Amino acid sequence: MDRFKEEADKLLARGFEEITEFRKLKVGGRIRGEGQRWYEAIVHGTATVERIFHKPDSSWSQKYGRPDVELIARRDNGDIMLVADYHVATAGPSAFQPVTEVSAS
Repeated sequence: MDRFKEEADKLLARGFEEITEFRKLKVGGRIRGEGQRWYEAIVHGTATVERIFHKPDSSWSQKYGRPDVELIARRDNGDIMLVADYHVATAGPSAFQPVTEVSAS
């Protein structure tokens, strides 16, 4: 059995629902690990999102006050990446743009 499907089946069995996007994360989108902060990783990413899962009203989301979202991604070297959404960032040139504009006074 395909390891990606195997891991997806495990998440579904644990009550997760498959979704196609969550905030800036989308199936097919490029991501990087939160700690991967070199230029190529920030701009181009190091993995592609294969599948996204959400578990509504999980005990984890009730405890931490945020959605319980898990990703299955394919690293550029072909390995599988199983990770919660808060451990990754989307990749792209916009990562270098400021979140808010600073006005000169």
